[in-house]
Amino acid sequence: MSEMRAERADLGDSGFGLAGLAAVAGLLVVWELVGRLDVSMFVPPVSRVAGVWWRLLGDGTLWRAASSSLVSLVYGFVPAAVLGVTVGAAMGRFATVRHLLDGWVNTLMSAPLSALVPVLIALFGIRDTVVAAAVFMFSFFVIVVNTMTGVRGTDRSLVDMARSFGGGELTLFRRIYLPSALPAIMLGVRLGAVQAVKGMVVGEMLISLVGLGERLIYYGNTFLITELYAVIFTVLVIALITSELAALLDRALVRGVRL
Repeated sequence: MSEMRAERADLGDSGFGLAGLAAVAGLLVVWELVGRLDVSMFVPPVSRVAGVWWRLLGDGTLWRAASSSLVSLVYGFVPAAVLGVTVGAAMGRFATVRHLLDGWVNTLMSAPLSALVPVLIALFGIRDTVVAAAVFMFSFFVIVVNTMTGVRGTDRSLVDMARSFGGGELTLFRRIYLPSALPAIMLGVRLGAVQAVKGMVVGEMLISLVGLGERLIYYGNTFLITELYAVIFTVLVIALITSELAALLDRALVRGVRL
């Protein structure tokens, strides 16, 4: 019974709940009706957008753009997740590391990417690598802050009890800090995944002009509004899938800790 309740809770946490699907369906109906009223060229019917999206998918335009973008997304987000959890755990556990890095993390997290464009171009040039760097910049600091917060929120009584039984630093991290901080860590990973998609698109639009970002710039500049919406829809789908994959990993890790 408890396993069934846990599964229901997992389904309720998913973004694909019935209420969410009903809200999306209602939005699409309203969009279709407003689009058919022809009030503006910037609001085409959603059926027309779907047709154009299918055409761009069929002729390979979206596949080529999305494949380039996804490579940069993976190359930027995986190191950001690994290093973000590592640095965040060190900052949460050791006051010296926190005092040394906290100012840098807060400053770089709040800095606009446009201010860092010259630095990124100087370091990586104008190619796919710079998009991966933008993905890293967008997602890394969110993961660091959430991990640090989770580790610092660990119950001190558990730490003291583990120390009283002779637990060393590695044991404390493995048995106390990481399990306690896991919800905050995975929330950071999930938020970082969404931020990574934003970094991918922004990097492609501002710096490299490749992938889906290049398509957004092209269709926007040529006023191909229906095609523009089709690419935006593709970006939203990628963001949703990325977030759901992080949520599945979250639930799997939490279930493993419970066992």
